[in-house]
Amino acid sequence: MTSTVRDHPRFLRVWGGQVAGAIGDQLVPVALSLHVVLRGGGAGTVAAVLGGRAAGLVLCLLVGGVLADRMSRSRIVVYADTYRAVVLVVTVLLLDRLPVGALVVATVLVGAGEALGRPAYRSLVPALLPVSLLEKGNALISAGLRSSAVLGALAGASTVALLGTRAALLLAAVTFALAAFTVLGVRAPAPDRKPSTLLGDARDGLRAIYRRPWVLAVMIATCVQIMVGTAVALTLLPVIAQREFGGGFSYGAVLAGVGLGALPAVVLAGRWRPKRRGTVSMLALVCYAGLPLSLLGPLPLPWTIAMFALGGFVVELYFVYWISALQREIPTGLQGKVLALDQLSSFALLPLGYALVGPTVAALGESATLLVSGLVVAVVTLGTLLVPGVAGFSDRTTPRDAHNSV
Repeated sequence: MTSTVRDHPRFLRVWGGQVAGAIGDQLVPVALSLHVVLRGGGAGTVAAVLGGRAAGLVLCLLVGGVLADRMSRSRIVVYADTYRAVVLVVTVLLLDRLPVGALVVATVLVGAGEALGRPAYRSLVPALLPVSLLEKGNALISAGLRSSAVLGALAGASTVALLGTRAALLLAAVTFALAAFTVLGVRAPAPDRKPSTLLGDARDGLRAIYRRPWVLAVMIATCVQIMVGTAVALTLLPVIAQREFGGGFSYGAVLAGVGLGALPAVVLAGRWRPKRRGTVSMLALVCYAGLPLSLLGPLPLPWTIAMFALGGFVVELYFVYWISALQREIPTGLQGKVLALDQLSSFALLPLGYALVGPTVAALGESATLLVSGLVVAVVTLGTLLVPGVAGFSDRTTPRDAHNSV
């Protein structure tokens, strides 16, 4: 009889809790940014509060990856979610005494907790599901995270409006406590590992990537895509929407298209098993160049929404196949570090990308910047297919039973 995800209650239990926690991930920055506005904070302070989560992730993701390969991953998830709940309760108690700028610290601390727990959660999945169900499990995770992002934003805004910031932060604390509770009964032993220092563990993760050129190539490509494609498109979108499409509603509609486009990709990736998952993923990601290119002109609003929806679709399709490949191909004792480095590579150059958009537009003009952005994304993505192993998201020169070593 064929096994399904429903036959693995431990996975479903952990998944449900983490979906609840993901609502809190989105709720906290929304609630605190609205609180800043209500207290008279300006755009700079709001931006700092919103950026706190990303800062916490960048600072602590690698530490989270190292810990995930040194300790029980289920315990790390419990500790990280409990820590975030405690941080929010303390923030609620001190809310009236904290200056507005100090709220940035709260989002950094919550983001750090997310960074410590995320690699452990992702590397825990292969212990809860058989290899044959990794795509289905990761598709379910992606669907839950996408839905939680929407629910968290709505819950944050509505709770602050109806009940105030304290109630919103307490609601987020409850979601984190629930996420920790669901993992309490899950037994997952620490991975087998040789005694090592933290720096040694980090080097092991980097060495595992360098020894798999297909992993390194895809990580570099996605880093460039986000730095050049995402930063340019998301920076110029509100400017162009205000000038060409009539303002805020159109801006929101285009962004909503990304989330809506991702949902059918989750379903497809959970059901379709192409032999050359890497080829399918990277060819699909070429379409991500459509985000900046759709703003060149720009296309009429419905077509722009459609292009951003297509971007959400291809990114989610790629992500499910990619994360499943890492879980399948990377040795268990190295998965936490490699998954952390993968996420870190995605975030690392995004702030630089945002910083360079203004000077680039000033030097080249808006149209040229969008055109170069789209071309770079397309060329870099296609270039990965020249690297051995990318086509199948697998190191074909490594025997299957050799994955117990770096």
